[in-house]
This record gives sequence, structure tokens and C-alpha cells, in this order.
Amino acid sequence: MQKTLDTLKNPRNIILMALAIAINIAIGQLVTVLKLPIYLDSIGTVLVGALLGPVAGALTGTLANLIWGLLGNAYAAPYFIVATVIGLMAGIFGRRGVFRNSSPQWVGAIVGGLFFFALALFVTTFMNLGADGTMPAMSDLLAGNLAVFAGVTVVGVVVGALLIKNGGYAGLAGIATGIVAAIISAPISAYLFGGVSGSGTDMLVAAFRASGQNILTSVFAQGVVSDPFDKMASYMMVWAIINLLPKRIMESFDDSND
Repeated sequence: MQKTLDTLKNPRNIILMALAIAINIAIGQLVTVLKLPIYLDSIGTVLVGALLGPVAGALTGTLANLIWGLLGNAYAAPYFIVATVIGLMAGIFGRRGVFRNSSPQWVGAIVGGLFFFALALFVTTFMNLGADGTMPAMSDLLAGNLAVFAGVTVVGVVVGALLIKNGGYAGLAGIATGIVAAIISAPISAYLFGGVSGSGTDMLVAAFRASGQNILTSVFAQGVVSDPFDKMASYMMVWAIINLLPKRIMESFDDSND
């Protein structure tokens, strides 16, 4: 407990948390304005969790959403519990070394393949939406674009093996965090906002609704499509940042990690 308090009282750590909150809000607001079907509003939270531990990560996520809500985004504040869990999980994964420990290269290749496949799924889904917003059946989407998915996945595997290399653990941790985030956020989106969150993901919810799904199922399906991809991207960005930091800086954070 004392170490946690010392971490939160350290001026350098407070500045890092404040900067992370600003990054979350700035990127999140930009993504909202552009109506992109992802979030990218937890990069700062994941970074703090990875460097300072689960308590600092959870606090950063909580404050980021509450402050964003006070600044005018009516949808942000109710999701503070989701942001809290994301920060908590990032801190736990950080303690277990997923941002620093080397994974086998084949894990990086798998993460790269999954990332590129998810990206291709995003793009082809929106390209094939019906005029009334109906979403094509997944089997039809895959069958009609089999060569595209296969090619993109192979490229992802190669890119993952060459660029991600030993960072595969971070990618897998991001996927796990995204799944948990989707489960927690679905009831909030469905029952508090009727599936509308003011972001680009609303189009996915509308597409699932048009295909005949109820509101909760539609919101959860949207989360399963968007959140793992989003959190995997955020975790991989943080992994890249951490591995670019000088060793002496990383060692200084080791002493303050709660």
C-alpha cells in the first residue's frame, strides 16, 4: 500500500498520468469526430498501467473518462468503469512482463496475421453494407473475398514475424483486454444509450440491428468486432514506445511500479 501511495505522489508519475489523460482525450475526440469504427482512447491508460502498475493505470483510465465527460462528451463518463478495468488489466499484464519479455517470433507472426485479418474484415464489412445498412452474412463475406483475406493474412504473418518479432505477448494481452472491455461495455451501451455512443462504431451497431439482432446482442457483437482490434493496436503502440525508451528510463520506472 505504501509503495502504491509513493507511486501516486511522485511528481514525475503525476505528470505522466496527466499527459496520458490528455492523450486519451485528444485521440479519442479526434476518432469520434472522424467517426472511425474504433476508439484508440486508452493508449495513455495502457502506457501508465504498463509503466506504473495496475492502480495507477486504473486511476488514469477513470479520470480520463470522467474529465472527458466534464469537457462535453456526454458518452464518455458512464464508461469510466470500462476504462478502469482496461488500466487495471494493462498494469497486471505489465507486471507479468508482456511489454518487455520476448515472445517467440511465431507468436508475433500470429498476432500480425490476426491484426491484418481484423483490419481486412473491418474494411470489407463497410464496403459491403447494404443500402439500408444491413450487414452481409459473415460466410458470404468470407467466401466472396477469400483471396483478399488469405493474401492480407499472409502479409500480416510476414509483417508480424519481421516487425512485431518478440512483442507477440503484448498483442495477445490486448486482444484479451478487448474482449473483457466488450463484455463490460455492452450493457452500458445498450441500456443507457440505446446502442448509440456517438462514435463510428454506431454504424456497426446499426448494421447488426438491421440484420435482425436485438439491441444488447448488436452492441455486444459490435464490441467483439471492434474492441479486440482496438486494444491490440493500443497495446502494440505501447509495446513499441516502451521498447524505444532508453534502458535507464525503464529502470527508473521499475522502482516506482506499484
